[in-house]
Amino acid sequence: MKLMGKEIDIANSRIIFEDCFTDPDITKNWEIGRGEWCVNNGWLEGHYPKSGGGLIYSKQHFNCNVLMDFEAATIPPSNHDLNFTWCAEGWDAKTDNAGIGYIAGLGGWYENKTGIERAPEYKICAMTGAFKLEAGRTYHIQAGSIDGHCFLFIDGKQVLEVYDPNPIDTAKYGRVGLGVYGSHARFCNLKVCEICWGVLSQSY
Repeated sequence: MKLMGKEIDIANSRIIFEDCFTDPDITKNWEIGRGEWCVNNGWLEGHYPKSGGGLIYSKQHFNCNVLMDFEAATIPPSNHDLNFTWCAEGWDAKTDNAGIGYIAGLGGWYENKTGIERAPEYKICAMTGAFKLEAGRTYHIQAGSIDGHCFLFIDGKQVLEVYDPNPIDTAKYGRVGLGVYGSHARFCNLKVCEICWGVLSQSY
């Protein structure tokens, strides 16, 4: 996986957490921030029908550069907002919203855009309308960051990358999460990897 100036070595990126969502008791590994969440036939399903975010966060913290690798789809008729987060603090009970973290999504921002943003200020935000979510279609998603260099690959193709000049401190904020926003989606075969990477020399 190539980024600007970096190359991720997937084969040597160690899996540090995985969940196949076969245990109906999701509270063993996850903390529900908001929304309705359940395991259904090997899928984690999330639903939040109101206009707002519904997120579930790992109880475990990963204090390193991480890559999330999983499959996901919206559940029709829901046709928007398939979301996920990393370098995350968790749910902020005071504001009843997502705490610190990078949040990415497919089919969001009201115009079926794909993007990455930093919560809770949302002053860092990159999005594109070039990739359009198809309702019900299952996607292979790989997303994460290397010292604030955030990236998103869908079905093996890079869709987006963005630099955060003031990276989130993974020593303090290291949870991952899955989410919806006024939508209904499902997730499976989640792996969290500690990124192994090297400098990539590029030239014309």
